[in-house]
Amino acid sequence: MSLVLKRRAKVKDRINALPDALLCHILSFLPTKYAVRTTILSRRWKNLWTSVPNLYFNDRKDFPSFQAGPYGSNLFTRFVDRVLYFRDSSDIKKFRLSVTYTDDLSHVDGWLCTAVRRNVVELDFELCQSHYNQYREFELPQSLFTCRTLTVLKLSSNCITYAPPTSGCFPSLKFLYVAVHYPDTDSIEKLISCCPILENLNIDGILRCDVVSDIHISVPTLKTLSINLSVDRQYHDYNLFINGPKLENIDFKQDLSSNYSLEHSKSLVKANIVLKEVPCRVVALLEAISNVKYLSLSAERLKEWYLPVFPNLSQLKVVLYDSCYWEMLVMLLRKTPNLEDLIVEDRTICQRDYSKLRWNPPKFLLVYLRSHLKTITIRGFKGREIEREVSKYLLENAKILKKMTIYTSLVHITEKELYKEFLMFQRGSVTCQVEFIKM
Repeated sequence: MSLVLKRRAKVKDRINALPDALLCHILSFLPTKYAVRTTILSRRWKNLWTSVPNLYFNDRKDFPSFQAGPYGSNLFTRFVDRVLYFRDSSDIKKFRLSVTYTDDLSHVDGWLCTAVRRNVVELDFELCQSHYNQYREFELPQSLFTCRTLTVLKLSSNCITYAPPTSGCFPSLKFLYVAVHYPDTDSIEKLISCCPILENLNIDGILRCDVVSDIHISVPTLKTLSINLSVDRQYHDYNLFINGPKLENIDFKQDLSSNYSLEHSKSLVKANIVLKEVPCRVVALLEAISNVKYLSLSAERLKEWYLPVFPNLSQLKVVLYDSCYWEMLVMLLRKTPNLEDLIVEDRTICQRDYSKLRWNPPKFLLVYLRSHLKTITIRGFKGREIEREVSKYLLENAKILKKMTIYTSLVHITEKELYKEFLMFQRGSVTCQVEFIKM
């Protein structure tokens, strides 16, 4: 036997030496289509897939050659039916189902009900429309709402409807993700209200401007809220009302179309705010989150009168889209008296001429800068004059600064020139280290 064949035999023996439970765990990371194919390996592998706790089905990927038309749809339907029929009686931990071309939704209903009967813990269901079935609707089975083992539910569709029972809904659900274009906001509110112990809510989608209404989110147990919404026509207003007395983390990615109302936000610790613009209507939102300790702020336009004081903020991340907004950093430092860590991410596109752009340092030294700031991280540093001037100001005046880390993608200056210039800068902290890292 050749050396190569001996090595292959050893590898095969090592795999076969593993216990069935571990092999099933390994197979659980594969799409179910490939897990089933392992039956051809040997007699031992023939039935291993039937105990795999995670099932992943996707009619676009499992049978890509036959996805269009009834033949491909029937092929996928028969495959899922047979997998669920021949699978053993063990519980299903994760059930992921993505359907685009399957026409007979009664099978989909049956698959979801089977997952519920097998005590599913995490359910990820995507139902897409295609040019073959543009006007279909699917109502979630009632058994899903009363499933006692379900803790994670992810729904992605334009055609799912919700008709939850009046009581006993989602007794164990803690994580809910809803992604939908043109949703019925009333039905989404009703779905959210059916989750008595929900801790993590994620909403992603596009609202239709001609039917959009106020959106109310009131969940007493909610700890993390992520919202990424936009309206399909600019300058159409809608109101977003949030009531979360236990809310700790928020992640908002919004356009300028919404009016915000965030009640009982004293427990907030961390906020990530991404806005295309910052109109005056966002002032209420910024004031509501002013007690956070960690803030990531990304906005194309920002003025000082938009910003409240953030008395507890210890870490601030700012994403810049224009070099003229480097002046905004000093403005933010005025509003963050206890800031310790500053992170700046420059996403400016190098197409404009910034050669004439100058920075005017503040006339009065910031006391907060002298006494609290410990670390500064700058990403996307291109070497423009205004970037170097602001960096110089921070180095000279941050008296207890420990480290400045600069991730460079230089355009306007060479590495040698940059290093030489920084060596000439005075430092307010004798222990401060400056590190340059190429991106």
